[in-house]
Amino acid sequence: MKPLLSHPITAPLCFLLLLSLVLAPQFYLLPAADKLGHWLLWSIAPTLLLLALLLTVSAQLHRSIWTWFPLVLLAPQELFYLATYHKVTDAHAMAIIAETDLAEAAGYLSGLGWLIIPAILSIMLLFVLTSAVFKVQQYRWLTYGRPVVWLASLLMFGWLWQQELVYRQLYPLQTAASGAEAALAQRPLPNSHNLFHQSYPLNLLLAANEYRLQKAALAAVAATVENFRFGASQTQPPAARQIYVLVIGETLRPDRLQLNGYARATTPRLAGLGDVVSFTDMVSPWSWTRMSVPLIISRKSAQDQRYFSSEKSLVAAFAEAGFATAWLSTQSPLGVHDSSVALHAAEADQVQYLNPVGYKKAGFYDEVLVKALQRVLAQQAPKQLIVVHTLGSHFSYADRYPDNFDLFQPSGKHQALGMHDRANKEMLNNAYDNTVAYTDQLLFNLIKSLQQQDAISSFLYVSDHGENLFDGDCSKSGHGHHTEYDYRVAALWWGSTLFSQQYPHLAQQIAANRRQPLSTSQIFHTMLDLAQISYADAQPELSFAQRVVANKTRPRLLSSGQNFDSSPKDALCRAFPLPAPR
Repeated sequence: MKPLLSHPITAPLCFLLLLSLVLAPQFYLLPAADKLGHWLLWSIAPTLLLLALLLTVSAQLHRSIWTWFPLVLLAPQELFYLATYHKVTDAHAMAIIAETDLAEAAGYLSGLGWLIIPAILSIMLLFVLTSAVFKVQQYRWLTYGRPVVWLASLLMFGWLWQQELVYRQLYPLQTAASGAEAALAQRPLPNSHNLFHQSYPLNLLLAANEYRLQKAALAAVAATVENFRFGASQTQPPAARQIYVLVIGETLRPDRLQLNGYARATTPRLAGLGDVVSFTDMVSPWSWTRMSVPLIISRKSAQDQRYFSSEKSLVAAFAEAGFATAWLSTQSPLGVHDSSVALHAAEADQVQYLNPVGYKKAGFYDEVLVKALQRVLAQQAPKQLIVVHTLGSHFSYADRYPDNFDLFQPSGKHQALGMHDRANKEMLNNAYDNTVAYTDQLLFNLIKSLQQQDAISSFLYVSDHGENLFDGDCSKSGHGHHTEYDYRVAALWWGSTLFSQQYPHLAQQIAANRRQPLSTSQIFHTMLDLAQISYADAQPELSFAQRVVANKTRPRLLSSGQNFDSSPKDALCRAFPLPAPR
């Protein structure tokens, strides 16, 4: 052993091996880099400076080399994440790790499997060997080595600070309000996120910091409604087990459902069930997820422009009535588009975020939600509320379904399509219809899971908003264009045999209202009505499990204050007039 430790080539080899392990994620990204110079300047150079700075904690390198240990230890995980999800670890991934049981998250690290333990042991052995070699060969900093690194670091920090000031002049923070709410909504991120977000391990530090800030701000907002109570109760609970499921969909239009007369076979499984009620005239007052979802699950007004609700959601109301509550999601646990939803998700007894990459990449498909639901059902709680939040038809559409659901072609599957290029109209529409067919299978499997339970079960699905798909000669795609297609949403209901026996009047009235003009702002009231949960200022007349008052006396107001049914729309894109400035 002694000749190995004292051999002059051993120390450089060990050092280069450790350095290569730290830089491995950067070399993985090299083929995708636009320019070699840019990659060297913004990926490799910052990492090398950080590594050098860490080595200065001690003049004796056999001690300071251990500061690299966590970076080398995490490098295989970062490589796995890059290879599997084609993106670097970010704040979303940090939240998944921090907030979700990975064993229940469909195997975030399943690709590593049994290799994890040997990899950790090998890295530890390499560090022990390197440290021993450095000690035997008396490796240490030269006299001026550490001051030079410190000076270089100070110059780098000074330059970054100067760049940040310039950046803030060009891109001032966009805030929706003051305090914690503004901290969650502010954009853009600091310039360091733009410069170093793909430079391992700096990306981990930046992601951890963003996660910390977002969680602190979210906790501050949650504290403002911490003491809110509905005073909800279930005064005459039935003897049988109760299961209420609310599925919040994403970007699903009602006119693309075979159930509603669409020519393509996009919902054959749901149609085959025979007892699914499809609401053909449901609208959402908002066309943005961060505003539309809180409106679905709380009593927040459609015209309330604030980012967060001033009270809790139906999750808390069900909990007050004695229900065990769960929130299952393939969307993101934090972020400017997600925090208003995550605030209410956190009200649940158990929360699972199941998609390691959110909506920005393919990640896991919504099908992982089926097993997650089954795990919650297997807990056999006598009263359960389960909220399921899907990615559904979120762009990129072709990322939302596996290859065996690439039914309508050409779809651009495995291609990078621009959603605003009208030349892609056919492929975008085909890919969108494929997402609907995949959602059909998802909802079918969720319902089948409920059918296997001996319970009073209610299953309500509603999409958060709609989508423009270059309809007719219109040049608009995506959402947020203030058109009729932005606001029309798909919605479905299914009830078990025991539900229909226990509450026949509710089941019959829901079926009778399938073609009535409805709004997603009625979902909160409908869910509590279906579960026969009462509270002091309840408004059961807003439930569409009751007799719906004619739309003329209850206008469906959009977030702009315009009446969806009576406001004029242009002939080309079915767009509403732009609302007057407030």
